[in-house]
Amino acid sequence: MRKIQILFLLMVSQIAFSQVKNTDELYKTAKKLDSLIFDIGFNKCDLSHYDSIVSEDLEFYHDKGGITSGKEAFKASIKNNICGGSNKVKRELIPNSMKVYPLYNNNVLYAFIQEGEHDFAEFYKGKWNKGSRAKFTILWILDGKDWKMKRVLSYDHHL
Repeated sequence: MRKIQILFLLMVSQIAFSQVKNTDELYKTAKKLDSLIFDIGFNKCDLSHYDSIVSEDLEFYHDKGGITSGKEAFKASIKNNICGGSNKVKRELIPNSMKVYPLYNNNVLYAFIQEGEHDFAEFYKGKWNKGSRAKFTILWILDGKDWKMKRVLSYDHHL
């Protein structure tokens, strides 16, 4: 009987704390934050809002580029490598690839995990050229009333 109770609790916890639906407010929040980081920051090179959504102690782990530690280093990396190079790079989220998983402490939401896949392209010789596809995982932490990008994994880059 005890094993059945434990199994039941495990199943209920999986249902209660699994991926949220794309109609959920947390999913919409994740989508908005993703847009601020990538559509506005990465693609349009407008980094002005990064101060409010990137954690001071950000850790960004990239399978090709190594580790970037801290908000200022992250901003400098985007500015110099994405926005300052001779060839512009853009990122597109692969439709329906984003998933959002809430994290709770004593039933209080304190963070969420965002994962998905994205494609990159490079503007070269007057046209956009297909680049790599990669997976990503981002840990967003609630800091007061603001969401902060805290930890990032960017991996499985391939053509």
